Amino acid sequence: MEPVVGIGPVSRTTVDAALTVARRTRTPLMLIPSRRQVDAAEFGGGYLGWTTDEFAAYVREHDTEGLTLLCRDHGGPWMHPAEATLTDPAEAMASCLASFTADLDAGFGLLHIDTSEGRPGTGPAPAREAAERLVELYARCHAEATARGVTVAYEIGFEPQDVDTNDPDEFKAALRSVLEGIEAAGAPRPRYVVAQTGTKVAELRNVGRFHRPGARSETLRQVSTLAAICHQEGVLLKAHNCDYLTVEETALLLRAGVDAFNVAPEYGVTETRALLRVLDEMALPRAKEDFLRLAHDSGKWRKWLLEPSTATDVERAVIAGHYVFRTDEGLRIRAEAAHALSRRGRPPLETVLREAVAERIGAALRAVAAARTPVAAVGRATGARPVPDPAPVQDPASLPDPAAAGPAPGAAR
Repeated sequence: MEPVVGIGPVSRTTVDAALTVARRTRTPLMLIPSRRQVDAAEFGGGYLGWTTDEFAAYVREHDTEGLTLLCRDHGGPWMHPAEATLTDPAEAMASCLASFTADLDAGFGLLHIDTSEGRPGTGPAPAREAAERLVELYARCHAEATARGVTVAYEIGFEPQDVDTNDPDEFKAALRSVLEGIEAAGAPRPRYVVAQTGTKVAELRNVGRFHRPGARSETLRQVSTLAAICHQEGVLLKAHNCDYLTVEETALLLRAGVDAFNVAPEYGVTETRALLRVLDEMALPRAKEDFLRLAHDSGKWRKWLLEPSTATDVERAVIAGHYVFRTDEGLRIRAEAAHALSRRGRPPLETVLREAVAERIGAALRAVAAARTPVAAVGRATGARPVPDPAPVQDPASLPDPAAAGPAPGAAR
């Protein structure tokens, strides 16, 4: 039984929420840390404060039924800040291979090889270079896995996320070329291929073409074509950046042929908003202001902004909140909030935050369940098909939607 939903562990709370939902619903899930979130000790780990080994050990300790699949997301050259000074592609390839071998040693079951990043300061890698590096890195990862006697699945991607969908003819040619290179290297085909599905996160919403009602029908037709191309090649289609979609919208993508999808930054925003609500309820305005300032001053919101942007300082802080949870000041503010809740006999802070994130993960599972119902008229009109049934899904308990509330008032100057 294969999981359908990939959970980006943007915080330790998100990891706990994913484990909780998997256990409650007995539904397999993918945990998909990027290298910035979790990496090997030689890279200094990631902003979650865990090395690859520590992360894997934590998940195994708390997932006694083996319901979560450990997956590397966006593994590849220049995907960790420690590689920002590497200008030689060979060095960057060797560096990311060391990260992948740490994943293999830690028991990861899926490696996403993403070679879309170019040399520092140059933007995305040219398409041909990205494809050539992907084949080379794929073959080297397979050799490392074979030497260790382990079986691992692969996900491939060689272009940055965009708001539009791929041109089907170009996608088919690029995919065929890469698969031929992988086959020539004697490596197995990937399980997933990442395509552009009209989904893209920016600021606090999804700005992809799929999310524009006027373009939705055509986008779904394109996604169905891309899915058919993947399936004809014996691989599955993975959609990234499926944050901030409704249950119905996600179900439409699945009915169109998407086999699995990832969600990540939305969970960090959900946790940040839940923390800000606690600080308001506990009448801790100074702690709230300190947190907003800490998150805003981190600058971690910059990569998520539209050009031009109208995001306020508070919205920018909310975007960046999860990046500072594990800083000394972030931990101090959480401890203050936890103490205030305890004094008033309220549930522990970590429970409050975990349940807020768990509800959003539950929404993703509700989308999978909805996609397995008879195809709606909009699905028939776009040539969509029911999603395959890789794993049983039970509808998780419904909780208030923490994503529905807007950013807390205040200013981060």
